[in-house]
Amino acid sequence: MSQGKTVHFVRHCQTTWNDAVHNRNLTRCDEELKSEAYVDVPLTAFGEEQAMMIKQKILDLNAEVAITSPLKRTIETCIRTYGDRNVVATHHCAEIGDSICDIGTMKEDLVKTYPSIDFSFVPSTVWWYVNEKMKDRLTNPRKCFEWVLQNEDCALGETHCHLHGRIERFHEFLQNRNESNIVVFSHSVFLKQFLFKYFGRPSSQVIQNGEIISYCL
Repeated sequence: MSQGKTVHFVRHCQTTWNDAVHNRNLTRCDEELKSEAYVDVPLTAFGEEQAMMIKQKILDLNAEVAITSPLKRTIETCIRTYGDRNVVATHHCAEIGDSICDIGTMKEDLVKTYPSIDFSFVPSTVWWYVNEKMKDRLTNPRKCFEWVLQNEDCALGETHCHLHGRIERFHEFLQNRNESNIVVFSHSVFLKQFLFKYFGRPSSQVIQNGEIISYCL
């Protein structure tokens, strides 16, 4: 295990959810955002353009490995910038389980769609956040989607305590990697909390879509 590591943290590029919430001022309980089309939300056309704009910056990092959340918006950002070789997925750096867009895709389907990516660290069962008491019932994305719609606040409800448990596991995951130059593709809330906990970056500081932030671990 390398003692010194440079880790480059990248927030995924713009998604259809980002566009709806930030550009059109919709909330997660607006009827439009109750659509199954927002499950494991995709990049927008502009998000794809953003990926092309940062591609050379990512390549210039010369990272030995890319680590990505298993949510498709991070995977697609990774593939369009870093590529699909030497890419490892882990659910520990997925976004806080909050909205429909944070419901993921089952591992078996991800493996079929992205055969070059290493999903060995992702559980075969539901890997995104579901309430512990509901795990026996919420066994696939469709059931999770229907359950969220039945909730008054349309939220998955991951607590900050649970999130910070994942943050600690991800930090340990990074420490245990042998590589000394790593690029991580993750999400706004997760990165804000992770970077605050381990590097003191103010959690109120916005991380833009496609932004790259580098630290020595």
